Amino acid sequence: MEEDDIGFARGFIRIPSRDFFGQSSKSPDGRYTLAWRDGGPDQSRHGRWILLDARKIVAEGAMSRPNDGKVANNGVFIINDWGLIENLSRTLAAFTSQGTPLLRRTFNANLFNNGLSADGHWAVCQTVNAPHEDGNKLFVFDLCSKIEIGAFQPASGWASSYTFVPDEQRIVLGYQNGRRFSYTMDGRFLDRSAWLASGLQQGDLLIIERILSEAAGPPSADLIALLLPAIDIALAAERYRDQRSQARAYRFRGTCLDARGDFRDAAAAYEQAVALDPKVGVKHRLDQIRKMLAR
Repeated sequence: MEEDDIGFARGFIRIPSRDFFGQSSKSPDGRYTLAWRDGGPDQSRHGRWILLDARKIVAEGAMSRPNDGKVANNGVFIINDWGLIENLSRTLAAFTSQGTPLLRRTFNANLFNNGLSADGHWAVCQTVNAPHEDGNKLFVFDLCSKIEIGAFQPASGWASSYTFVPDEQRIVLGYQNGRRFSYTMDGRFLDRSAWLASGLQQGDLLIIERILSEAAGPPSADLIALLLPAIDIALAAERYRDQRSQARAYRFRGTCLDARGDFRDAAAAYEQAVALDPKVGVKHRLDQIRKMLAR
């Protein structure tokens, strides 16, 4: 039956005939609309979802805490069920356009977000950190075969969007800062070099630290030439104004200068790091350099 009184507004939907008001999302071609209403952490109301084909309700059902709904062009849809607040247990549920369950996967970790391919074939969901093997992983599903095909920790971090390239068996993870990086379905990082280069350009301390930790021994002269400008960017960045971050940046600067043989400048950098954070981890090396310079 057509619902003539449905109201849409900025990602929300009102369906008076169902006494329903909740969030919504549309399929990429605009045909289907998936709506959901979270039952709340205390289950003070009934959690529900509703699927519409144009303005016609074609399926609906109950779920304790539906969130992050996505619907494909063929009406296949996914929802994250946040579950009860007492339990660290969240579920990704997938359905056909008739509301028939396709797949249900429960995790011992909270869910951050999810993604669905335009054709309804592929789905992913990202878990957050948790004291369980399910934590901090991107899970990949083949909804046509109704199976989980892989799980991995994206080196580039938790994404805000997902684009699927089925012909090449890859997923593109998109980020709020506009960066986009590709992975294979089984988690191989295809754009790792671009990710590292982008991180250096933005003075990303995590990437600077990763590069230093992966160097076989002291960093080379070529690597130092790349790292020092990135460290300068980090030291000037607003997001790294806290003392701990500044201490880490000065530690990395000292490491580079130390490897290059600029011991006086390295000592100065280490001294700034220790002054900001006595536990930054360079006191022993600083003492060695001071003794060497005193001789």
